[in-house]
Amino acid sequence: MENLYRVLGVPEDAAEDDLKLAYRKLAKKYHPDANPGDRECEKRFQAINEAYSILSSPEKRKKYDAEYRRFRAERGSASGAGTAHGAGSASGAGTAHGAASAKEQASGIDFENIHRTFERFFGFNPDTKTVTNEQKLNPGARNPLDTTDLFERFMGIKR
Repeated sequence: MENLYRVLGVPEDAAEDDLKLAYRKLAKKYHPDANPGDRECEKRFQAINEAYSILSSPEKRKKYDAEYRRFRAERGSASGAGTAHGAGSASGAGTAHGAASAKEQASGIDFENIHRTFERFFGFNPDTKTVTNEQKLNPGARNPLDTTDLFERFMGIKR
């Protein structure tokens, strides 16, 4: 089941005026006359019209809200992995609380234990204020981003 609020880009508690404003903006942007021959825009325009026709009618909106809540609850319990609030995400795939995304896993960053990542990157533990990697904190080390030497050579300045 498609989230009609997402189609219009409005929150679920949007007022009628907000719905109308969003509908007009999107209808103008995706209208087939403004995008001749573009099938994706035509499909999007139809989805926008359908969403607005349902959400603009108080009776249809109430019925849709009830059906959509039931759909999200069923999908969340059937998959066994909902979001932190117990419902699946709008993309169709629920994420269990604490499960890292593929992007997080590929980057090697542990967001569950961000202090350890901070310690690895910067060389000290912010909680205990202890240095764990002296090379990263060596104050005598030359700054790799310092362009003073380059500037002085370019300008012909000698120290």
